[in-house]
Amino acid sequence: MKSRCLQRNGEDKMILLLILAGGILAQILAEKYYQKNWARGLKVEVRFQEEPVRQGGEGFLMEIIENEKGLFLPVLQAGFAVSRNLSFGQEENTSVSDQSYKRDIFSVMGRQRIIRKIPFRTLERGYYEIQKIDLVTRGILLADEHYETLLCNTYLYVYPKKISGEKWETLFRRISGVYESRKRLLEDPFQFRGIREYTPEDPMNKINWKASARTGSLMVNQLNSAVSGNVCILLDVEDETVWKYEEIHEEGIRLAAAAAEYFLSRGIETGLITNGRDCKEKSELFLPGQSGRSQEAKFLQCLSRIDLRQKSGKFSDCLERKKEFLTAK
Repeated sequence: MKSRCLQRNGEDKMILLLILAGGILAQILAEKYYQKNWARGLKVEVRFQEEPVRQGGEGFLMEIIENEKGLFLPVLQAGFAVSRNLSFGQEENTSVSDQSYKRDIFSVMGRQRIIRKIPFRTLERGYYEIQKIDLVTRGILLADEHYETLLCNTYLYVYPKKISGEKWETLFRRISGVYESRKRLLEDPFQFRGIREYTPEDPMNKINWKASARTGSLMVNQLNSAVSGNVCILLDVEDETVWKYEEIHEEGIRLAAAAAEYFLSRGIETGLITNGRDCKEKSELFLPGQSGRSQEAKFLQCLSRIDLRQKSGKFSDCLERKKEFLTAK
């Protein structure tokens, strides 16, 4: 009887050992399967909004996570680095040193898509990029860590702060020599002044039909005329001493942006010559004179990319290299 009990106890222990060994083997196989397949069918994207932002304004970026497989990811950490000139405020999972390091943790079900919108405030003008996303996940039992790095190609232009006011417009008119006139024979169709009643001397193409329908009598547009020309804005950001005058240069950049917007809004061809260096290409920025809405965007993008931390060359040398553009036309 005693030997039979000992035999049964031995069999029970053997069964327990087999169950334990099977559980350990199943865990090892599950971990191996997870390690091999957790990144398969996983898409993670971080992208800035498409529209540029003004300095001091607010923007946002999107985090998009899509798990196309059925495997559940209990813990997924997505992290990226961006300039500290984009402030995420007191939001958790963000640390700031030389850059802002943001890390968000997700629990992603199989065949699930997660979209998160993250607001931020722009502290300085500039050109900002996110170049990679670091992914970290833990195994099924949250023991081992697995890593993956994805390339990212998203950027944001932060334009210089807007300057407005009558004194600036008066200054720009004096600089350019462009004045509106009511006594010119040739009127500018883009210089709208107002609406008045129709007289027999007015040509038919001046009639404002919408205004005429509202008032019940014929009304015509009044136009001013203007003398237009070509403008090349010269921007010097050279520091002639060891001291850095970044705030003075930033004010000059804001003034250049305001002047360009003023001239381009009046159909004047506007270009840029500066000894400021491109934050990405490391070369001097230059923009030939053109007109139109696309030129305004190009001009503001050039100003956004000026890196005042790079040493600028002498402005006189810069002008010498570009003198043919100053004497053209």
